[in-house]
Amino acid sequence: MKSSEVQGEQMERSSGKENRLKRDEEEFLRQKKFNQFDVIENDDRLVLHFDEDHRAGEEDFRTKKIMEEWRILKKGLPPTIFVRAYKGHYDFLRAAIIGGTSMPYCHGLFFFDIKFPASYPNEPPIVTYHSCGFRLHHNLELDGKVCLSLLNTSKKESEKEWNKDLSKSNVLEVLLSIQERILNSRPYFDMPNKQTLPLPSWLYNKEEKSKAYNEGIFALNCQTMVKIMHKPPKDFEFFVGQFFRDRVRAEAILRACPGDLYPKFYQAFRKDESLWSVLENFQSPALLELGKGSKAKKAKKNQDVEGSKSRKNQDVKGLKVKKNPEVKGLKVKKNPDVKESKMKKNQQEKDRKVKKTTLHYGNVKIILM
Repeated sequence: MKSSEVQGEQMERSSGKENRLKRDEEEFLRQKKFNQFDVIENDDRLVLHFDEDHRAGEEDFRTKKIMEEWRILKKGLPPTIFVRAYKGHYDFLRAAIIGGTSMPYCHGLFFFDIKFPASYPNEPPIVTYHSCGFRLHHNLELDGKVCLSLLNTSKKESEKEWNKDLSKSNVLEVLLSIQERILNSRPYFDMPNKQTLPLPSWLYNKEEKSKAYNEGIFALNCQTMVKIMHKPPKDFEFFVGQFFRDRVRAEAILRACPGDLYPKFYQAFRKDESLWSVLENFQSPALLELGKGSKAKKAKKNQDVEGSKSRKNQDVKGLKVKKNPEVKGLKVKKNPDVKESKMKKNQQEKDRKVKKTTLHYGNVKIILM
């Protein structure tokens, strides 16, 4: 009976393990196919801040134009841009752009929310950037505003403006313009007042200034990466995880990022087993020192705890040692008095018993005992 129960439990465990592995494999295969463009189920909370009185689908013409945008995106997206559309909210898109291979936007992920207004296609879509609290470019403001001529949010003679004809202006072109005109390798030259930048006075050469500016922007890019790793945008969680788990990319980020940002990447990477293995295998002196420092700090903490316990025990022991002599001395001082008192009392008792009383009757002396 017992052996059959054991066998049954083992079979249940093995079948449960197989089911879990199967589910994990199916989930991995499903998510591994993270298409360039996909339409997924709508989450009202996702687009709450974009809600308007006008709803997508109320005008056949507008809806038709949005569907045309979807087809253009599905066919024309490059490998570095990913877009998600939503069932029930046709007027909302979320896009991710991968930074280029050169500084300062290399290895970064940049997310944008796209809303088709009621006046679309006569007016361009509204694009909002996920800044994570860092301004990485003059045309990417902290509140998410994207300044681009194609969006009618910036005016440059060399750039064209929005055209309601989708063959001339569309969301794909907007995303490609952001990638080309904003997330490029020379953001310094997009600044309107280059002379007012907080750079050292000895940097007279424009290329040197551009290089110094790129280093500062890349530091902000690294901080943005950490924020995105901690809290990926909705519906891009798996994409973000897989992106930063790439060993080559992770090592490249660690090589390039400023030393003072190592602790942030260290904390972000160690929460993920795949990324932690990258840290263990990445022989960076700064990271090794950080790891040693962490271990040393922990060892010091243990030593402090041990020392505190030892001092406490010594104090308690010393207190007992100090206390006992006083008690002992008190007893020594107290005992002679007690003994003397007892002896005196005993003597009085004895004297009372043996006390002699003498009576005189004339010439006769009588002694009473």
